[in-house]
Amino acid sequence: MLGCSDDTNPTTGGGGQGGSATGGGGLGGEPGNGGAGGAPPGQGGAGGQGGQGGDGGQGGAANLCTDDGGLTPEQLLAPIQTIVVLMMENRSFDHYLGALRLIEGRADVDGLTGTESNPAPGGGTVGVFNLLDFTPADPPHGWDESHEQFNGGMNDGFVIAHAGADQADVMGYHVREQLPITYALADGSAICDAWFASVMGPTWPNRFYLHGASSEGNKGNTPILNGFPNVFALLDDAGLSHKNYYHDLAWCSGGYLKLSGLAGIETFFEEAAAGTLPTFSLIDPQFFGAGANDDHPDHDIQLGQALIAAVYKALAASPQWSSCLLVITYDEHGGFFDHVPPPLTYDDDPDFIRLGFRVPSLVVGPFVRKGCVISETFEHVSILKTLCTRFGLPHLNERVTVSNDLSSCIQPEYLSAPQPPIELPELQISMSALLSRPVHRGHPEMWAAAESGVIPRALDRRSEGLGATERVLEWGERLGALRVKA
Repeated sequence: MLGCSDDTNPTTGGGGQGGSATGGGGLGGEPGNGGAGGAPPGQGGAGGQGGQGGDGGQGGAANLCTDDGGLTPEQLLAPIQTIVVLMMENRSFDHYLGALRLIEGRADVDGLTGTESNPAPGGGTVGVFNLLDFTPADPPHGWDESHEQFNGGMNDGFVIAHAGADQADVMGYHVREQLPITYALADGSAICDAWFASVMGPTWPNRFYLHGASSEGNKGNTPILNGFPNVFALLDDAGLSHKNYYHDLAWCSGGYLKLSGLAGIETFFEEAAAGTLPTFSLIDPQFFGAGANDDHPDHDIQLGQALIAAVYKALAASPQWSSCLLVITYDEHGGFFDHVPPPLTYDDDPDFIRLGFRVPSLVVGPFVRKGCVISETFEHVSILKTLCTRFGLPHLNERVTVSNDLSSCIQPEYLSAPQPPIELPELQISMSALLSRPVHRGHPEMWAAAESGVIPRALDRRSEGLGATERVLEWGERLGALRVKA
């Protein structure tokens, strides 16, 4: 059972109320009054007969969700010394955060309105609804199925692609009471409602783009075995530290034979506590066993909430909090409905110029705009662009060059006054409920990479039980993020 957080209003600041642009002229030689503050500032009133023009009005307050303070992206990102990325699995923006608009009335969020529907295979339609199942069946989300769901921009093929007993699930959305950690962080962080998966397809191509801004034409979950240019190599060349923390298997080991620069997830918590996290940290969730916490259906989203809470609390308690940036995102939509047609971008391969569907993404940290919606177009390559902008790294390719970095998520006023962490609701995790669930093995390609020895035995931490997630729960309890019950 998950604990729930209280609904709070976002702390976005509005711009100053515009008044009259010009003040009225003075009468009988009196000076005219300036216009009321707005944006731009009011102009002085015209002089009355024999009088003098009034003073200009004061300018309105800057919009706390858009003002960049006249700073460049490099200046906005300058105080950040540690960037942490947690990439989860297979959920769409509307599926996880669309209720911010539909249920909570956040008109600034491009979420659900309640009118969205998809045609059903046998006729009729399926509308959006609150999905109560925390462990739904896995919808189709391969290259072909995703393009069928897109249907030339109609976004009306989700139910048909998942035809069968569970077809309606793809139109389901979750609410605050079901995702209390995600929603609490959305209240106090930047909500990116135009963050798209890099590829309209499955996990591996999208994770390739996170690591190297390309999948080298790979449209499916197959490895690249002949070398893969990646961001970790750029960081090495620049003398910057990095680490890929993982639970059971590191995706990169099966994806492109990256076998170094890895550490178990417990090391992340130890190094966060000690203040020794590297410049760039990438966290892979647990993909297998009863402790799978990656949010990939049919894995229990309660464990995903526990992982997100524990990672956040570890950073919040770390000496590195005052100079960190945390990005929480999802590799791809997982076959769940989203109403926004993905836009085009640039890519060296014309098959990859269309982005994938939106994924729930939050940017978190002491310099980040609180409760603001950032509607600038982002994708997974935006993380690489942010590293390039902040640390002066060369761009791997033109896809990096055309992508936006995350500097628009930074609040200029916080650069000189880093904000303290927010409080999260405490989760209640039932161990007996988790262990009683049947375990369905997903990620067959990654499993095969381990079974065949492509991933060496020394890097294989798979378990049919809770596995490394048990250490995450222990750290979560220690940090006050959750409580585990029998």
